[in-house]
Amino acid sequence: MSAEYAVTLEPSGHVLRVLAGERVLDAARRLGFEVPHSCRNGNCEICAALLLEGSMRYKGQTISSGEVMTCLCEPLSDCRLHWDKILAPGELLVHSLSCQVLALSALGAGVTRVQLRAPAGKKLRYHAGQYLLLEKPDGEQAAFSIASAPHHGRELELHIQVRDSASQHLLEHLYSNTLVNVQLPFGDCHLAELPAAPLVLIAAGTGMAQMHSLIEHCRAQGFAHPVHVYWGARSPQDFYQLDAWRDWQGVPNLTLHQVVSEAQPDDHWQGRQGLLFEAVREDFPDLSVPQVYASGSPNMVYATLDGLVAAGLSPSQMRADVFAYAPRD
Repeated sequence: MSAEYAVTLEPSGHVLRVLAGERVLDAARRLGFEVPHSCRNGNCEICAALLLEGSMRYKGQTISSGEVMTCLCEPLSDCRLHWDKILAPGELLVHSLSCQVLALSALGAGVTRVQLRAPAGKKLRYHAGQYLLLEKPDGEQAAFSIASAPHHGRELELHIQVRDSASQHLLEHLYSNTLVNVQLPFGDCHLAELPAAPLVLIAAGTGMAQMHSLIEHCRAQGFAHPVHVYWGARSPQDFYQLDAWRDWQGVPNLTLHQVVSEAQPDDHWQGRQGLLFEAVREDFPDLSVPQVYASGSPNMVYATLDGLVAAGLSPSQMRADVFAYAPRD
């Protein structure tokens, strides 16, 4: 078996497993990394990096520090390189855009659909399920799931719920301005690659925005496995109007569920009641197969995780942005 060396990249922290005698650039490309390169013979210097630790064979010599062209250097030990702008498989470069505010429309339950358009001539790259940061009037940024899917091109859709004065001021800002600054993409709860397994999508409130992106992407890609969608709210009045929900009713392999947790007699709710994870457990006696995506508050997501793990789900089968921005012990 061929020896291999671990080459740790700074500042990203990515680790390349480089085979003995293999050049660093070749290893990065073999492993699916997106790396800057051109001539591959050391003349263009686009692939330059800085050797911080370890030893390498470079231009016929053994070195332990200094600048190297990754298309020419071969590790002789585990190494650490400062090599910027390297993107791992599925990772995209974050970029800033000034987007046109196309329209705002009320969807009910205090939710507003915001439609934006990215500038022409700039490639808009994000994965289904990722989110963006929208600049508020005070210069701070607020995170919102991207409800649109990558194949929608320059169009971006957000679902914003007014919960407090800050979100109200943000909507007023969007109503009164034709342009808004955003940064994207963020989040690793996405579908850069479609799994070879059924999907269970669980959303509370405007968490449905993220699921909207995932579902539309699956439809566009011809995803062959079943997709089960669970949308939860405290009362029937808390569901906002989602045009796609009606369109999805007849889509093959797509099953939709609305679940109310605190229905009252006056609501006359005839649908499912209870907690979201309870509904999933009722429908999936065997939870060893599906991949689960969840979107909602940290309390909701962790309660869902615990409830499904108790029923046989492996924690590795579930993905949620909450795990990154609100990790628990």
